[in-house]
Amino acid sequence: MLFLLMSLVINGNPTRDWIIQLLKKRGSLSIDELSKELKITPMGIRQHLLSLERKGLVDYEAERHGIGRPAFLYRLTEKANELFPKSYHKFILDTFKDIEGNEGRKKVDDIFRWRKERLLKEFEEGLSDRKNFRDKVYGLRDILESEGHFVQLDEANDNYSLKQFNCPISRVASDFKEACAYELELYKELLKKDILRTQCIAEGNPSCIYVIPKG
Repeated sequence: MLFLLMSLVINGNPTRDWIIQLLKKRGSLSIDELSKELKITPMGIRQHLLSLERKGLVDYEAERHGIGRPAFLYRLTEKANELFPKSYHKFILDTFKDIEGNEGRKKVDDIFRWRKERLLKEFEEGLSDRKNFRDKVYGLRDILESEGHFVQLDEANDNYSLKQFNCPISRVASDFKEACAYELELYKELLKKDILRTQCIAEGNPSCIYVIPKG
């Protein structure tokens, strides 16, 4: 029996949801195989696959069996695989708890400090062509957005307000505040300013807000 996962993901189209789920379970299927499974004409299957292909969710490869036209086998792309729920956050959280239990909280602190130092080097390199402070602030926003953050940057007379509306490690940060502490330290060292964080997602706020002084 197929499992229902995708109805809120693929434009609410149940047939395309079923196709994605079948390909997830079986690996790759031809149009004829999908037609038999879903009891839809091959032409209908082909139209649904074309739509999914345009979205970057399926691709295909030709498979030859002797003389004649090759069969085309359709499979999910990596983009489609990302639609299925994963438990990365639980794995990471459990790992940090194991580290704390076996090696102590200081080792957890060390890991976040190492991460901060690595990111600082990466961010500094990414901002190396920014000539003034304002450009660096906007460059930081661009870097965060490129890494999947939903960010808003507002500029006032005396400061900038950098708002992050999502946190990729919020589940971890809720239990290990070192993550938030080192993120603030990262921004301070990167911009060389006494930055103030006025809100934090890990503390139950809707966003993380960083106030960056201009002077």
